[in-house]
Amino acid sequence: MKRLLHALLVLMGACCTLAHAPAQAISPTATARIDALFAAWDKPDSPGAAVAVLLDGKAVHSRGYGSAQLEYGAPITPATPFHVASLSKQFTAFAIHLLAQEGKLSLDDEVRRHLPQLQVSGAPITIRHLLHHTSGLRDQWALLMLAGARLDDVITEGDILGLVWRQRELNFAPGDEELYSNTGYTLLAQIVQRVAGQPFAAFAKERIFDPLGMKNTHFQEQYGTLVPGRAYSYEKTDGKTPEAWRYVALSYSNVGATSLFTTLQDLARWNQNLQDWRVGGPGVATAMLARSKLNSGKEIDYASGQVHGRMRGLPTLAHSGSDAAFRTMLLRFPTQGLSVLVLANADNLNALDLARKVADVVLDETPGIAPAPAAPPHPAEVAVTEEQLAPFLGSFEMRPGFVLEFTREGAQLRIQATGQPRFDMFAAAPDRFFTKAFPAEVRFDAPASNSQAATATWRQNGRDFTLRRIARAQPPPEQLQACAGTFYSAELGTLYFVSVREGRLFVRYPRGERALAPLTPGVFSADWPLGTFTFQHAGAGKACDGFALSTGRVRNLRFVRVPLVAG
Repeated sequence: MKRLLHALLVLMGACCTLAHAPAQAISPTATARIDALFAAWDKPDSPGAAVAVLLDGKAVHSRGYGSAQLEYGAPITPATPFHVASLSKQFTAFAIHLLAQEGKLSLDDEVRRHLPQLQVSGAPITIRHLLHHTSGLRDQWALLMLAGARLDDVITEGDILGLVWRQRELNFAPGDEELYSNTGYTLLAQIVQRVAGQPFAAFAKERIFDPLGMKNTHFQEQYGTLVPGRAYSYEKTDGKTPEAWRYVALSYSNVGATSLFTTLQDLARWNQNLQDWRVGGPGVATAMLARSKLNSGKEIDYASGQVHGRMRGLPTLAHSGSDAAFRTMLLRFPTQGLSVLVLANADNLNALDLARKVADVVLDETPGIAPAPAAPPHPAEVAVTEEQLAPFLGSFEMRPGFVLEFTREGAQLRIQATGQPRFDMFAAAPDRFFTKAFPAEVRFDAPASNSQAATATWRQNGRDFTLRRIARAQPPPEQLQACAGTFYSAELGTLYFVSVREGRLFVRYPRGERALAPLTPGVFSADWPLGTFTFQHAGAGKACDGFALSTGRVRNLRFVRVPLVAG
C-alpha cells in the first residue's frame, strides 16, 4: 500500500480523475496498446467495456469501448452503470466486517444464531465459512437450475431462500474444503439485514456508498428499478450484422452475491478505499485481507471477496464477475498502487484475461514500477493436429461422480466438466493444454503406441488433481429399465422422470430434458445444467431406490423413487 496520495487529495481528486486525467498520463504507446486490446469491441454496433487504469489513486487511462445499448447506439463511457455480478461480494464482505468491528456480530458466530431457518445437518457453519466459501453449502444458481429455473427468470430473494431453507445436507463438512458458493453471500446479506435492522441495500448505501461519494452505485433489489444510462448485456451469435448480437436478459431481484450496479468512476473511489481504508479503518483492512485456513491447516487464497495471487512475481488482489453477458474484473497490485478495472457487457470479452494484459502494458511502460520480468498470462500456443488430439479424447474422472469430458472440434480440444458449460483448450505442448476462460491446465501422460492416454494431471488454483480415464459401457436393457421411474428431491421440491427410449436413458426435469450417457456401472452423466446421476440399486433384478445428483457445485443431492407413473 505504498505510493499513495494523501487521503484528502484522493477524496478531492477521485470524483474528477476519470473525467479529467491528463491526456498523456501514460505514454502514447501504452495508450495505443490498451486501445488495441479492445479494438474488436470499439465500434458502435458492438457491446464492449469501460476500462480504467489507476496509479496512486489517479486514472491514467479511462475510456469506454463499444455501446452500452445497441438498440439506441448509446456509447459506453466511464459514467455508464454496469451490473458487476460477483464483484458485488467485496461490498457484502465489507458490510459484515463493519458490523464485526462494531461488536454487533462475530465472524465465528454460528450462522443459525442469526438465520435459524437454516436446517442443514452436521457441524455448525460460521460467518467466517460463508466469507471464504468453505461452508459446504450448495450453490444457489445450480440448485435453482436443477429445480427448473432459468437464470433469465425473475429470481427473487424468496426463491433462493426457499431452496436454501429446504437443504438438509452439505457438499462437505464446513472448513474441510473451499468450493465457491454464491449461497454463502446471499446469506451474508441476510445477516447484515437482520443485525443492522434495515434492508441490506439501504445499509450499503448509508455505510459504504454515501461516505465514499459513490453516487451512482446501488444494490438492485428489484430488477425493474430504472437505472438511467445503464449498460445492457449481449451475447455473440453466429449471425451477421445486424444479427451478430443478441440481448441477454438479467432479471435478478436478489442481493449479496450479486446485483451491484456501479460505474467506472464510482469503482475508482471504492478501489481507493481498498488502499487507504478511509471507511472501515485498519481493523476492517486487516479482516478483509485475511486468508482463511481449512480444517487441515492449509491456507487458501480467498479472502472476503478478494483473491490473493501473483502476476509477474508481484502480489495481486482480484475478483471477477459473470452474470448474463456481463463480465467484470478488478485487479489490484497493492504494493505498486496499480489497479485495472474492466466492466464489460459482451459475453465474448474475457475480462480477467484482458485486465491482466492491460496490467502488462502498464507495467512494461512505467519505469521502475515492476522490477520483475514480464511473463505472459498464458503459455505460447503450438499447433496440433486432429491425430495428435485423438489419444486424449474421452472421459476422465477426477473424483467419483465428477468427470471431465474431452472432445474436439476440428483440431480444437474442448472440455466439459460435470454440470458445467464447455470450454476451449489451447495447446502449450503436444500433451499439455490450458484454458483462457479460467486459470487451469491439463497434462496428459504419454500413451503407449497407438493407444489412448490412461491418466492426466489437472492443475487449477495451485492444486494438482489426478485424472483417470473411464470406459463408458452400455448397460444391458434390464439395468436401464431398473433405473426408469419417477423420483423426488425433498430439498428441491422437484420431480424428475427417468425413462428408456431406443435403448437409452432420458431424464425429464422441470423445463427440460437430457439424455443420460453411461459412465460406469450405475453412473450416468447428462449435459449442463445437470451432471452425474449415481443410481442406488436394492439388488439384482430390482428397481433402483433413487439416485444422487452431482454437478460442479452440488454434490450428492438425493432423489428417491416415488409411486407415480413415469412421464
